[in-house]
Amino acid sequence: MKYACLISLGCAKNLVDSEIMVKQLVDMGYRMSAQPWQAELILVNTCGFLESAVQEAIETIVETAAHKVSGKCSLLIAAGCMVQRYGKKLLAELPEVDIFLGTSHYHGLAAAVESRLGGNQRRLWISRPMGVSNAELKRVISTGASSAYLKIAEGCDNCCSFCIIPNLRGPLRSESEAGILAQAKDLAAIGIRELNLIAQDTTAFGLDRNEVEALPNLLEKLEALPGPIGWIRLLYSYPERISERLLDVMAHSAKIVPYLDIPIQHCVPEVLEAMGRPARSPEPIVDKIRSILPDIALRTSIMVGFPGETKAHFNSLLAFIERLRFDHVGVFAFSPETGTRAARLGGRPAARTAESRRSALLELQRDISRQKLEKMVGRTLSVMIEGPHPESDMLLAGRLPTQAPEVDGCVIITEGEAKPGEIKPVLITASHDYDLEATICS
Repeated sequence: MKYACLISLGCAKNLVDSEIMVKQLVDMGYRMSAQPWQAELILVNTCGFLESAVQEAIETIVETAAHKVSGKCSLLIAAGCMVQRYGKKLLAELPEVDIFLGTSHYHGLAAAVESRLGGNQRRLWISRPMGVSNAELKRVISTGASSAYLKIAEGCDNCCSFCIIPNLRGPLRSESEAGILAQAKDLAAIGIRELNLIAQDTTAFGLDRNEVEALPNLLEKLEALPGPIGWIRLLYSYPERISERLLDVMAHSAKIVPYLDIPIQHCVPEVLEAMGRPARSPEPIVDKIRSILPDIALRTSIMVGFPGETKAHFNSLLAFIERLRFDHVGVFAFSPETGTRAARLGGRPAARTAESRRSALLELQRDISRQKLEKMVGRTLSVMIEGPHPESDMLLAGRLPTQAPEVDGCVIITEGEAKPGEIKPVLITASHDYDLEATICS
């Protein structure tokens, strides 16, 4: 029996690529193992969005390379965004790696492995990321029995000054509606109950084909599919493209959960303009969303320490977050990535200032989250059971429709029994900063 081990770093979009590569390995006769020491083939799917992610990827590769000496590993592969970002430079920097696959070649993992095993010493497989539909590729779901990610587009046409994603992933390429629906049917057939729609920008879906209403049209057709899928979630949605039609479809849906992930980055027009975003406050957009969907949970991402951000700008941001009271907020300090316009801008706050601002914003959001969750105590709500809690087999873990997998809090089930994938009514009994406790209603 041949064993392979996958280490997937970065975002959910990267995880879908990892699942496609795992399917290729399984079809080649490999059995997957979570233990690198057991594997003849080790695959590290890297992130390259930020320099910190690149460092994590390099450290992971160096650590796993030790298994070529102390373990069974004879083939070490690095794939993904870091490879796409640095290309040929990695050949000398990481001689331990046998094969490098860019984002343009994850679908060709099997061909690269077979070529290497056949004696071809080529190490780098990279080109401009174009073509290849995910809908045409099979994958092994790694997110449990109940939930899966569904990538509806690849690449990005946005021009954010701080971001290198268009370089790593190429221009926007929307999947075909028929291909997405076919994937959803396949996922329903194996019992998946939650679809999390992802892309670099889900609200750009169809724009490369001049289909302005492609996303709400797709959601309506996903809702109409028969089978177990009961929750449909939108992630990574560009706030300026949240249309009234989209909100109306969500408002009248029985399956689309009341949740939107809208990374706004900042609220001050001057800072937004420097970021390459629309130079106006996103507050009217949030107000519009809540006027149509008053019970919606909103997640956003904020960047602090951007070049030109003053203390007054940051105070405005604090007041904005206090006023709008998002349910979930991710906060990042600006990182000057080589090759971006923002890396050349002046007036960047000191790193310690950016980190101080990040901490202050996270502390504010922690208070907001705690206050929001306290109001749920005593209510009976529906929860999707994920399985045993990672910290104790005596507890179960689940999520509300307003909690996305991995990035938001969870519901800790302290009493009652349920199987993974079941949606159960629970009584909320206690709250914490980001998590809730509950008992399953009999």
